[in-house]
Amino acid sequence: MFELPPAYAYLFLTLPFLIVWLVLYLAKKSTRGEQLHFSYIGAIIGPLSEVIYFKDYWLPKSVLFINVGRFPLMIEDVLFGFAIGGIAAVIFEVVFRTRLRKLSHHSKHIIKTWAIALIFVLALLILLALGLNSIYASAIAFVVAAIPILFYRHDLLLNAVGSGVCVMLVMFVSYYLLFNLASNTETLMKEQWLIHGTSLDLRFAGIPLTEMAWGFTWGFLAGPLYEFILNKRNYKTRP
Repeated sequence: MFELPPAYAYLFLTLPFLIVWLVLYLAKKSTRGEQLHFSYIGAIIGPLSEVIYFKDYWLPKSVLFINVGRFPLMIEDVLFGFAIGGIAAVIFEVVFRTRLRKLSHHSKHIIKTWAIALIFVLALLILLALGLNSIYASAIAFVVAAIPILFYRHDLLLNAVGSGVCVMLVMFVSYYLLFNLASNTETLMKEQWLIHGTSLDLRFAGIPLTEMAWGFTWGFLAGPLYEFILNKRNYKTRP
């Protein structure tokens, strides 16, 4: 084990996600376009999301950041957002060896992409106004935004659950490596996690359950989103 400098903790945590992203990209050519689209979106949303997380969840250090007013724009947020966006979008298709097929007729859903985004934002703002910590507020808002997708497309439920579980497992492995390779993880947690030592500081094998919950719910929403938008469905390919 080694002592990890605080400024490198977030980058170290992000590296496994980038490796998984690359493996998924190389593993399946047909999903690369979908993966890149969601990665670009994630690279933008990642840094923006910290506006809420920095207030009550965590405040990590960075190896490279730019202060925008009082807000630190971190390179790790861009990299993590890029990786987790692409991973959540395609991991179900790659792991379970499915392909996408256009539905023969357009589903009768009336909800549009902008409406799903609006549902998420409204749910998030309401939960934050009620005093819920941002990590739980965003996790619940992910599920709320996924409900209309699954209501109109029941066939995407397996995709949602499978994507959620897979993303959660990637989160677990990344944190497991951090906690078992670095000798000062508890010090890093105390310095950078704002919920450290509070009633929200729940862990499994030393790993924050908040991260597991966030990973599952993000995959639960992002996994079926592409198929819903383009009116496609997954079908199993032959071995």
